[in-house]
Amino acid sequence: MICREGTQGWSLAERTMAQGNYSAPLKEAINYAMSQQDFFRPTLVSLCCQALGGASKDTVPFGASFVLLGKAVGIHDDIIDNTTMRKKRPTALGMFGKEIALILSDVLAFKGFTLIRKSAEIGVPTERIMSVLDTIDQTWYEQAQSEIVELESRKKLDISPEECLQKLRMRASEVETIARVGGILADGSEDSIENIGRYGRLLGTASLLRDELIDMLEIDVLRHRIRKESLPLPLILSAKDTYARANIASVIVEKRLTSANLRDLSRISDDTGAMSRVCELISKMVEEASSCLRTLSDKTRELALLANSIRIEEKDWSLPLQPKYTNCTSA
Repeated sequence: MICREGTQGWSLAERTMAQGNYSAPLKEAINYAMSQQDFFRPTLVSLCCQALGGASKDTVPFGASFVLLGKAVGIHDDIIDNTTMRKKRPTALGMFGKEIALILSDVLAFKGFTLIRKSAEIGVPTERIMSVLDTIDQTWYEQAQSEIVELESRKKLDISPEECLQKLRMRASEVETIARVGGILADGSEDSIENIGRYGRLLGTASLLRDELIDMLEIDVLRHRIRKESLPLPLILSAKDTYARANIASVIVEKRLTSANLRDLSRISDDTGAMSRVCELISKMVEEASSCLRTLSDKTRELALLANSIRIEEKDWSLPLQPKYTNCTSA
C-alpha cells in the first residue's frame, strides 16, 4: 500500500535531484542520499487528501517536496548528534564528512521548497498553496524548538517523562503537517483539517515512541544515545524507581559502555515496567488517532491500518532481553 501510493511522489523527488550540473563529490553524495527510498511521506499526504475527498494527483509535488525536506532535516539532525552510522549503514555525515553533508542538506532543502511551485502547474489554486506554505512554516518552528529541547536534555537522567513526551510531540509536527497538507489540498472543512492534523500528530508521536522502545534493544544505538543524545524514554521512566535510578546512573557515567552493561539497562527498564508503559502509550495514541478518522469519510481504512502498524507487543522486546537469547546473538 505504501509503495503503491507513494511511487509518484518518490519518483518526482528522484527526478528532481537527478537534474543539475553538480560537481563529482556532490553528485556522489546526492546519489547516496537518494539510494534510500521514502514512500511514507508521499503516501501519507495522498491518503489524507483522499480521506477528505481530494485527488491523489494534486499531492504529488508536495509528497516529493516532503521527501527532500525530510532528508535535509535528517542530515542536520545527524550532524548535531554526530551520528555517523544508522542501521549499520553510514549516514551522509559518516560517509562524506561534515562539510559535504551540510552542502547536501542545503541542496535537498532548496530543491524541496522549489518543488512546491510545480503544484501551480497542475492547477492547485494559489490560496491552497499559500495555506500549505503557512503550515510548513509552523513546522520549521516546532522542529527547531524540539532540537533545542533535545540539546538541553542530553545525557540528563533528571528530566521528567512529561518533558520527554513533549519533545516527541513537537518532533511529530512534521507528520501532522503532512497530514494537514493533504486536507488542505482536498479543500476540506476547517474541522476535518483539524481532525486529520490531529491524526498526523498522534501517528507521528506513536511512531517516535516506538523508536524510543526499539532503541533500548539495539546496543549500538543505545550506546550512542547515552553518549551523544537524550536518554530514551524507558530509562527516564525507570529512573523514577530509586533503586533502578542508582543502577542506571552507575552505568551511564562509565567511560566504557559494555554490551553487557547496556543490556542490563534494557532489562532494568523491562523489570520496572517502563517498556510496558511505553507500549501502552503507543496503543493509546493509535486508538486516539483511529478515533480522529471516524469523523471523516469512509475512505480512511488505509490510514487506520497505517496507525495500527505502529503497535508493538511485549513479545517483540521480551525475547531479545532474555539472557540465553542475547548470549546466542552475541556469539
